[in-house]
Amino acid sequence: MIFFIFTGRFFAMPAIFFKYLFKNINGPKRLRFILEELGGVYMKLGQILAMRFDIMPMRYATALLDLLDDAKRVDNEKMFAVFEKETGKKINDVFNKVDEIPLGTASFAQVYKGLWGDNEVVIKIQKPESEKYIQADLAFLRFLLPLARFFGSLKSVPPKEILAQLEEWLEDELDYTAEAQNNKILYDHAKRHKLENVAIPKIYTELATKRVLVQEFLAGSQVKKIMVYLNTRPDDLKKILNERNIDLFKAANAFIYDLMRQYFIDGFFHADPHPANLMIFPESKIGFIDFGIIGRSNYDNIGLLRFIKAATELDFRECAEGLADFLNQRVMRDYGDMIESDPQMQKIYETVLNFVTRRLAEDLAPIVKDWNFFTGRKDASISERSSSRAFLRIARTIEKYGLRFPPDVIGFLRSLLIVDMVCLKLSEDFDMVKAARVFFERHTIEEVQAQAPQHRQETAQLNELESLRIVEIAPEKEGAALDVAGEKRYASKEKMMNLIAALAEKYPELYNELKEV
Repeated sequence: MIFFIFTGRFFAMPAIFFKYLFKNINGPKRLRFILEELGGVYMKLGQILAMRFDIMPMRYATALLDLLDDAKRVDNEKMFAVFEKETGKKINDVFNKVDEIPLGTASFAQVYKGLWGDNEVVIKIQKPESEKYIQADLAFLRFLLPLARFFGSLKSVPPKEILAQLEEWLEDELDYTAEAQNNKILYDHAKRHKLENVAIPKIYTELATKRVLVQEFLAGSQVKKIMVYLNTRPDDLKKILNERNIDLFKAANAFIYDLMRQYFIDGFFHADPHPANLMIFPESKIGFIDFGIIGRSNYDNIGLLRFIKAATELDFRECAEGLADFLNQRVMRDYGDMIESDPQMQKIYETVLNFVTRRLAEDLAPIVKDWNFFTGRKDASISERSSSRAFLRIARTIEKYGLRFPPDVIGFLRSLLIVDMVCLKLSEDFDMVKAARVFFERHTIEEVQAQAPQHRQETAQLNELESLRIVEIAPEKEGAALDVAGEKRYASKEKMMNLIAALAEKYPELYNELKEV
């Protein structure tokens, strides 16, 4: 079957490409429409490329943030057969009622509303043969991406790295027991913080299998539908919002605040906050659904928090010091043992770090000024007001010094940019800078820092459980990981010296400072 799917993709791809080739749309939108029509694995590929704003042109990365996953409905008989195979029970024997018309259909799943006892629930069932379609599409991409790079496309995109992340995402998304655990963690965090204005559905773990998930039904409005009404039925929407006492501007600010809370305080955040995964309830309460893709904070992120706060206050020096402090955490994780064991290397590294911090203060000033100016301009286009422009420029700026944001930060920034784009469409009054300030009005940096050890311990326990699971499934990976760690230690000094040498050659000022060390 995989062979036939592969062959079908081989012939379908040119047809879909030529369908959009001559349409009067720009390149970024054309790529987005092609990926949406291909669906499935290609949707996830587009979402990954959207978060690679460090290597993708800004216009393309921004367009891919708007990817929407809609797919053709599968017959209920086939979907219910999957449920029976997974649970050993007929779906109507488990639930008092199951609606015939699905709530929604995505590439890999179909969702139904049901009644379990007295509880209204959502029943998510994985589509038949999903794994085979994914295997075929991944095989096609292993063939396609290197070929595209050979012919000059995706020159800066490392295909192996992109495919590895794609496979990791798909593995997580197809295992609903993992999604159930993610859901439970976010639900528990919301309860622990007593978040009255944020809804996370309760998960029924006793009904969860690899391909079936059951959670609490949240009776709210999907942001995706609100956005459709804004464009097609604005008067009807206004009436509905008034009846439910919903202020879209207030809800938009709440989404930004809570995503920052998830990342900086809990260290565990929703990494796929598309309009279909966001909810708004009466009194402007917000909610999140679909937890197949979750991000974790793997670094001490107080420096990044200092950077964002300083950027909202136009404090360029603090911006630079906060960002340099955060990036230093990554450098010390990779090279810390080598640096701390060599006094001469410590002096060299401190000289380089001080130089980079000074330069960042100069480099970041115009970017931060533009961010503060454009995001609040109602007369500007959404693309001009989007924070993606500033974040991309920042990523490119730190690359000049041989530095890059780690994957968890890129994942968080991608989530923030998706929500930013959604919020700009929900309310013309939305201003990302002012929305970020709300977080700092409620939490001081000192308060977040004081809570950090507790949350790092929680994340460490989660990472430890994940590592044990990997070793249990594939014990040979444990030995491979140790070999890789050994190679990294052996090569760390050479890599560090090569990086410093490249910077010294590029910047004579740094070269002169290093001569005095």
